[in-house]
Amino acid sequence: MREISLGLAFAAFGAIIAEPAPAQDHHKNFVECTKELGLQRDPNALRLQNGHVVRRWHLHSEAQMAVFNDCVARKANLPSARP
Repeated sequence: MREISLGLAFAAFGAIIAEPAPAQDHHKNFVECTKELGLQRDPNALRLQNGHVVRRWHLHSEAQMAVFNDCVARKANLPSARP
């Protein structure tokens, strides 16, 4: 009986691990949180030598930074819709 219960436990555990985790769109989470908190984007963009553009966001306090980090973490933990 013990062998059967362990076998069922491993089978259930294997089914949980076998399913791939949903892909996260970290850029989308970041943008959604900036809109949600009403953060202002710096109008001056920095263009790098490789052609990429770097933009900054204005955070007005450490408390606002903490709320922003919590927002991004919360959105990363939400289950995403599967196609």
